[in-house]
Amino acid sequence: MGKSDRLKRIYPWLILVSCCLLQGAGLGIISNCAGVFYVPVMEDFGVSMASVSLYVTINNVFQCISTLFVIKIIGRFKVKNLIPLSGLVVGLAQISLAFSRSIIHWYVCAVIQGVFIVYVTGILIPLAVSNWFTKRAGFALGMTAMSAGLVGALMSALLGVLIARYSWRAAIAVSGIVIVIMTVPMQYLVMDLVPENKGCVPFGGFAEAPVPTDSGSKRIPFDIRFVSIVMIASCASFSAIFNNQLPALGLKRGLTLVAPTLLLSLNMFGNMSSKISFGALNDSLGAKRTTLVACLIVALASFLLIAGGDLVICFAAFLFGFNSVIATTQPPLLAKEVYSRREYPMSLQVAQISVRLSYALFAFVEGALYDMWGEFKPILLLQIADCALCMVFVFLVYSKRKKKA
Repeated sequence: MGKSDRLKRIYPWLILVSCCLLQGAGLGIISNCAGVFYVPVMEDFGVSMASVSLYVTINNVFQCISTLFVIKIIGRFKVKNLIPLSGLVVGLAQISLAFSRSIIHWYVCAVIQGVFIVYVTGILIPLAVSNWFTKRAGFALGMTAMSAGLVGALMSALLGVLIARYSWRAAIAVSGIVIVIMTVPMQYLVMDLVPENKGCVPFGGFAEAPVPTDSGSKRIPFDIRFVSIVMIASCASFSAIFNNQLPALGLKRGLTLVAPTLLLSLNMFGNMSSKISFGALNDSLGAKRTTLVACLIVALASFLLIAGGDLVICFAAFLFGFNSVIATTQPPLLAKEVYSRREYPMSLQVAQISVRLSYALFAFVEGALYDMWGEFKPILLLQIADCALCMVFVFLVYSKRKKKA
């Protein structure tokens, strides 16, 4: 076997590594580590929790707007150029926050990052995985999502130490540098959405035609499947956005600054563990049953965060990280089971916009609820109700049969 043949055989796995780096930068750092900075930025600028949370809201609003154009943009430009450029812009915006003197600077960067980050993460990753893996796609997608938990766990712990020892400004500058490293070099050298463009065969062979990435996609009907996918993504987002509040919850319980960031790290390890285990579980049990199990685990974690002592809260923070698998991995897999190949790209777009809009809304709402109530118990009770509602829509999404084309 020649060198080029060996490269073609391992190329799907190089694509998987590239997707893992993108998820680690986009979700692991930008989204999952945002909560590390909430309290120190509040104290530095003298603003409320809702004001800091508004950064996440603005970011996600502009992600929604930008997502509307993703399918058209990736059909016109090479992703090997588009992704590194977007990653560079997102990373430099993150670094610039180290020099901010008011919360307005954060809002401006939220707009910039929101516009460009959709080309770093979002629907590009499930599209790439679907085309490069005709077998074990659930496992591969779980691995990409797991990387967000792994990077988030490691970075939140590192950032917590940097904040305690130096300042939040030094910590956020480091996070921006890491984003650039993860999103620029390998993506330029490796990334492509379609195996044929590289002269390669997807892992598992050509079991079906590649998922279209531009004009070959088809609009999806407004029916119970559409509504259910939107609501599942929205319910999952309400739960996942609370991850950023875990450091504040730890401080509320009397823990020191480093210990609350440990809660976020444990949460990220739960995130990572769920992506590994549930990725394989999707391949064996299917997306429906796997999503129901995840909802039950998150509901249990919410109860333990209310009623548990310090050690139980640490365990609950770990279990609560399973909410991310519902928000990131399950909507694409649910959509793949209920929509045709040509409808799949548009269904991903709908799910992604639903997640981002919900993140935008709930980031501000949960911060405002805490400012109003001064405690997290009512919000955690809402988390339990949210999980129950999500389970209802999981059943509803399968009420209409999938079309073949």
